[in-house]
Amino acid sequence: MAFFFACLLALLPVVSMKSPIFGPKEVIGAQGGSVSIQCFYPPTSVNKHDRKYFCLRNSRGSCETIVSSNGFVSERFTGRANLTNFPMNGTFLIQISQLVPEDSGLYKCGVGISSRGLSFDITLEVGQGPDLPDNTEVIVTEVGKTVSINCPFQQQNLQDKKFLCKKDGENCELVIDSQNQVGPDYTGRVRFRIGGTTSKVFVVIISEIQRRDVGMYICGVGEDSTTGIQKIFVIQLLKLEPELFYAEQRGSVILSCALGSTVANLPKFLCRVRADETCDLVLNSKGFINDATHGRILFNPTEEPGSFTIMLTQVRKEDAGLYHCGAQKNGQPSEDALQVRALQLFVSEETTVPQSPLVVKGPSGGSVSVTCHYNPKENVTLKYWCKWKDSSRCTKLVDSSGMVNETYEGRVALFDHPESGTFTVLLNQLTPKDAGHYWCLSNGEHNRKSTVKIEITEDQPLLIAPQNITAQLGQTLNISCHFPCKFYSYEKYWCRWNNHGCETLPTQDGGNSLAFVDCNQNSKIVSLTLSSVKREHEGWYWCGVKQGQRYGQTTAVYVSVEEELSGKNAVQPANSVLNKDARSRGDAVKPDVRSKGSEVVPDPESPKEHSGGSKVLVSTLVPVALVLVVGALALGVVKARQRRFSDRISVGSYRTDISMSELENPRKFGANDNMGASSAQETTLGGEDEFITPTENPEEIQEPKQVKRSSKEEADMAYTAFLLQSNNMANEIPLDGPIDA
Repeated sequence: MAFFFACLLALLPVVSMKSPIFGPKEVIGAQGGSVSIQCFYPPTSVNKHDRKYFCLRNSRGSCETIVSSNGFVSERFTGRANLTNFPMNGTFLIQISQLVPEDSGLYKCGVGISSRGLSFDITLEVGQGPDLPDNTEVIVTEVGKTVSINCPFQQQNLQDKKFLCKKDGENCELVIDSQNQVGPDYTGRVRFRIGGTTSKVFVVIISEIQRRDVGMYICGVGEDSTTGIQKIFVIQLLKLEPELFYAEQRGSVILSCALGSTVANLPKFLCRVRADETCDLVLNSKGFINDATHGRILFNPTEEPGSFTIMLTQVRKEDAGLYHCGAQKNGQPSEDALQVRALQLFVSEETTVPQSPLVVKGPSGGSVSVTCHYNPKENVTLKYWCKWKDSSRCTKLVDSSGMVNETYEGRVALFDHPESGTFTVLLNQLTPKDAGHYWCLSNGEHNRKSTVKIEITEDQPLLIAPQNITAQLGQTLNISCHFPCKFYSYEKYWCRWNNHGCETLPTQDGGNSLAFVDCNQNSKIVSLTLSSVKREHEGWYWCGVKQGQRYGQTTAVYVSVEEELSGKNAVQPANSVLNKDARSRGDAVKPDVRSKGSEVVPDPESPKEHSGGSKVLVSTLVPVALVLVVGALALGVVKARQRRFSDRISVGSYRTDISMSELENPRKFGANDNMGASSAQETTLGGEDEFITPTENPEEIQEPKQVKRSSKEEADMAYTAFLLQSNNMANEIPLDGPIDA
């Protein structure tokens, strides 16, 4: 029983595992000729150095090695079999010459220490040729080629009509004769020529050979094609021996098709061959793409006339099969196609290509992050990202050398991570037009090229910041970026965008820098501060989150820099934020400057003007104070009614009554702050209305609303606040002499 299970376990790997080795399913050779058989294997380090072999299966079911990569050649094939390994391409080539009919059979090409390793079945057929009449010449050609048929004749037939016809059952349809009569199927592509009066051979030249041209031809003299036969020709087409292409699942592959210069100006096509030998169109150079390959296939003409390549990305198992590439006037596959090549694609499910998302979604106005892969062991110098337009266009948006499409400046950045063989592309400020397919490309191994589809959703962006900010020269600028609680564990950052990426700005602890990042988790804000703004600070700034090399959401802010304004025209830049000290004091930041032409310079005479104006201020305030005293006496009667509910408070030389309810929040009366103002204040500066939005304060937001007061209480509060302000002003004014109370 133990022996039975051991045998079963030994067989399981062979039975259950699908081999990644790939080669031609059928090879046909002629007796005395030779064949070349190419086999593919996954180019892993183990496979590159492992034994490669080609063996022939016998009647007992075992496989006898014919030739192997370690130099072995069986006695039967000595001198006519050879195996060459190409580890860089993941292929090896078997060549067998001097074929005999006994060489026909079922073979295997494989990798492993024995014939039970990974392998692929190949059928070899060695034919003796067709059974043709004597004096028959066989012409083997290809579709689109030109053939010349040399027909001999006797001296006595020198003046007789010469002809070439194609055998069709009992009839022989005219191709051309010496009287320049041409058959309808050959109009424009057949010529008749005799070398001279002494020549005993006439030549018929047929160009642009088509599939329907295959068959038997008779050349002769006279009027009767049955009695004047001089020679029989047979035109055969080379069987389309498919060129083999190997791809890994999720990887990419480049299919090449060389058709020749004769069809350089004709539309090209690629179709997939069905079991019934019909061919379904995959794409053509006129713009057609089938749904199965939409967004992941690209047609690219080469410099060689009549040749092109097709790149297929995100390869799937169902992409494997036989394809035909060709040229035709309408871009459609047909038997009349002038040139056709066969391409066999094998897709290995044993893949080394990392898995990546096929679809990435981002909100309108938000951003997306796309990770691309390349082989870090290769000398990959250029990575780039393009937007797929159609079957022949992929517009490059950004690359690792610093190129950025001008319409995407400030929106796209590429970050290379050579240690992991990846690069990340960030695209923000999304609009519905950004939806579509994008390609990750490099100048390295084509197997790592990939495609991703970006979809735009109706969700709201997770990071919120102003889109445009105007900063003033020499001032301090603060920009706030709001993020949701889900990003608390992420690294938050600000960076300065440029063509080579987005350089992270140094933190406040990084030394004496012009910019620093401050994170306040309580208010969910990441703030960027630029001190002493300069002209070179103008540009794009990004706020974002990431975890290690995994980049998340980003949002972009454009900062423009202008000259600082003075006097009444000095306006706080929109969306900028004052520093925390000025905010807590409620002080307005008003530099003592004056305008000199277009330049803003300090005003040295300002202190003198302030000292000289104090006498004018006294002469104005004293009469006003006297009027207010009279007003206070008039209100005394009204205030007396509230004294039993109030406390008497003395302020300087004035005495007033304050309702106890007004002491619940003394900040409401402060002459030196406006903390009770709403988050969006409407004010008038320089004769124009402007909205100023101060930095959000979570403590004020969470404070409960105050009880609504009556109009009488509001009047009392306003009057008390005025007395406090008047008292402070009176104490600060230097008087020339005493004033009688």
